[in-house]
Amino acid sequence: MNNFGPRVASGPLRDLYNHRNLLRTLIHRDITSRYKGSAFGALWSIASPLILFCGYWFFLGVVLGARWGTASSEAYPVILFSGLIVHQCFAEVLGRATRLVISHSNYVSKVVFPIEVLPWMTVATAAFDLTINCFILLLGQLLLVGHIPVTWLWMPLVLLPLLPMAAGFSWLVSSLGVYLRDMAQVVPLVIMMLMFLSPIFYSIDMVPEQFQTALWFSPLTIVIQLVRQVAIEGRHPDATLFAVYAAGSCAMMAFGYWWFQRTKRGFADVL
Repeated sequence: MNNFGPRVASGPLRDLYNHRNLLRTLIHRDITSRYKGSAFGALWSIASPLILFCGYWFFLGVVLGARWGTASSEAYPVILFSGLIVHQCFAEVLGRATRLVISHSNYVSKVVFPIEVLPWMTVATAAFDLTINCFILLLGQLLLVGHIPVTWLWMPLVLLPLLPMAAGFSWLVSSLGVYLRDMAQVVPLVIMMLMFLSPIFYSIDMVPEQFQTALWFSPLTIVIQLVRQVAIEGRHPDATLFAVYAAGSCAMMAFGYWWFQRTKRGFADVL
């Protein structure tokens, strides 16, 4: 890979720092624009996941009495929601990536505008939603399960590698979306498949042994396992799993950034 070296590998973080003021403006505009004109405004960012969690609690916990292994039926919505918020964060970034450059095509022709920071904007917006969802998960666990393990303190560290992973995929998909408009149809299918190929609605132990290895290739499997270790099971995060996921996230971030830098030269011609 030509020019894929330390400079490119550190490029994403360098851009994040150098353009932090621009990013702050873009992130604020991105978050506020979602609720512009609505009666309740930003309250929807809290109300939507809260209503979703209550729905899981009532229909799965109360009506169906669903259980997760030896855990109580009250804990099932909490366990399920802990996996869904990870998928939702990743899905938001990936789903927006297909038209990220296209929807900001007016920036492409501006030499002074660093379009490579756009994925950081969507990652930050998704991280904002993820933070709110974590607080709702924390509240739901306290009300339904009755206690919060002290290992919850590991949650920010466990979720941190998800962000560079999502950014890497965003750079890759957003650049492909410029040249291949079919990505707008392909990516939603990938997002849906990731929901079923990651241990969100089931534990890995429920999967036949010959298929379990395939699940670990999902970019969400490890982080979901780590989230449940610290938030639900009250265990410290598995150091090996975390190291593998952190290394893979950094590698994906570096590759996605490199790919974007190599392909962005032709954006103006296509758009």
